[in-house]
Amino acid sequence: MSSDLCSVPGCGRPTALSTGKGRSAFHCRYHVQLKARHGSYWCATYRASELRPYVVAASVLLAERSQQGAVAAATQELAHTLASAGRVDPAMNLRGQPASYRARVAFARLREAGIEPRRLLAIYLGVSALIEDDLGSHRTQEFRIVQAAKAVHRLASGTHRSWEMFNPLGPDIHTELHAYPRSSGLVLRRIGEKLEKAGEFLAREAVPKIIAMKTSSHGPHPSHLPGWRPAWDTRPR
Repeated sequence: MSSDLCSVPGCGRPTALSTGKGRSAFHCRYHVQLKARHGSYWCATYRASELRPYVVAASVLLAERSQQGAVAAATQELAHTLASAGRVDPAMNLRGQPASYRARVAFARLREAGIEPRRLLAIYLGVSALIEDDLGSHRTQEFRIVQAAKAVHRLASGTHRSWEMFNPLGPDIHTELHAYPRSSGLVLRRIGEKLEKAGEFLAREAVPKIIAMKTSSHGPHPSHLPGWRPAWDTRPR
């Protein structure tokens, strides 16, 4: 029955509920997992190259207005979030922990990596501006905070260790361990909520200015060019 098919246009897969592999009555398992990872059933995560011009413009704007009350308040809010995050827990220990705890550890890891609050704010504003500028984007709060969280999470996402292991038959063996926490699910929403709490008020004024600065230096977003079509438009050209 058509009601048992995923509601994403062009998908055609059966819903997770109809196959007994989930509770979603309107989306297939693939698109449920896509939303968990990216914050949208159909819009994927932006590449770093797409986001960078907007973050650069946001950084310039914040530097020019560092003494303004809204910028100072947002920066102070994120500084408090970093300072109160507690100790860093290795990525290997995070499995099974609540999302709120894993989000706190993510901020602790950012603090230990020397990431400044203003950089986190610039990323949130840059993501907000890109989503607003992209005519094919998914303009929902969940997509915005997940995209901001993923961009921040990439700055310091893993536990990295190296040591020399004794080898009785020859030279010591150099050993490395690289463990990365899962970038999906509720933890991204918790990280994004913290970013949005700090920058939401500032974004209302800053986003149009960031878009204008980015357009002036790098040109318009591809979605504003003639002939552009959204990714979900699969009609023959």
